[in-house]
Amino acid sequence: MPILSPKLAAELSQATYSLIDMQSEFGGRTKFGNAYINNHYDFQAKGIGKTGGFVMNRHSGFAAMGVGKGQYQGDAVIAIRGTQFNSIADWSTNAQIGLTSSEGGQIVHAGFNNAFNSLRPQFKTFLDQWRTANPGKAVHCVGHSLGGALASLTADWAALSNYSSNVNLYTFGAPRVGQQSFANKNTNRLNKIHRCTHGADLVPKVPLWPFIHAPYKGFEYRLDNSQGLKISAHGMDPDEGAVPGYLVSADTESWAHLSTKANEYLQPVKLKYENRNQASYSDYWSDRLSAALITILKETGYYAAVAAQATISAGLTFYDLVAKTLEKIASAASAAAEEVRGLLGHMLAFAGSVVTVVTDLTYATIRMIFDKMLKRLYEGVRQAIKLVYK
Repeated sequence: MPILSPKLAAELSQATYSLIDMQSEFGGRTKFGNAYINNHYDFQAKGIGKTGGFVMNRHSGFAAMGVGKGQYQGDAVIAIRGTQFNSIADWSTNAQIGLTSSEGGQIVHAGFNNAFNSLRPQFKTFLDQWRTANPGKAVHCVGHSLGGALASLTADWAALSNYSSNVNLYTFGAPRVGQQSFANKNTNRLNKIHRCTHGADLVPKVPLWPFIHAPYKGFEYRLDNSQGLKISAHGMDPDEGAVPGYLVSADTESWAHLSTKANEYLQPVKLKYENRNQASYSDYWSDRLSAALITILKETGYYAAVAAQATISAGLTFYDLVAKTLEKIASAASAAAEEVRGLLGHMLAFAGSVVTVVTDLTYATIRMIFDKMLKRLYEGVRQAIKLVYK
């Protein structure tokens, strides 16, 4: 059974942006204005655009569903677009860090999951009809940015619902969807996961700790090894900045032609406070800070408790819980306190703060440092997404 080529997956991810502001679902069309895509897939003209109130304009298209032909004969594809910056409802799914249970019972980002649930009835109608006519064929889920996060949840649900034993996922610049349990289950349920990133893209770095990408303990396709974190690295089109867009860097018919990078952030990391000024606003340090926090939570036995509490605590954000937990860890033992102080010092350096001295390890101080970190990272994410819609 064929896998979508990098070029086809990227073209589909880019083409879904043409669904924005379509006033009659898919405009009555069964094809994109893209000959390359149209050679491989036809798209249904009904039930594609409306998103159950997820976006502010209910007529804005958010996903396209189609059936393959030629080498993809009978395969289903669900392509989901990224975030429209000017829509408050779209952006809020990135900014709100709540936790909830996915369809399979794993911990995931609540905003992403709510968005997926608003689209799921249409996906179900499509796949119910498709499976009857095409038993045993593959399902391909594709998306860029927020669309990649929704594609991850869609693929996981499609596999869990037994629509196909061959469900494949393709994402470009997608954020993290869930915690370790989701990443692990998602990896095992799907046939293939093709997660594509640029080295300087900020969006795959959020949400922060301890969200983890799938494939769990696998690798990503690193399409561009640019350094630092740059807003221009998130775009699909080549004219969105100095870094080549995903559409250009994925312009090949073979996944074997692309570079890969191991998910190194899962390795244990301990940071010393005196080395804090080594940290910089970069892909490397973003991963190391995530790994350092995960290491602290796991070594002190709080990782599972934080995940469990976050799903049931009312009026308390995920980062409030992490800050309260780190305060408790720091007060329990001097060695643990030094690890927490090392993490916080590096976080301040990453955030570019002129104040890099951590004088106490109270909840207020820890939460303030998280706020600085989040402010810098999410402002960059906002700018990156805005650039896509310039």
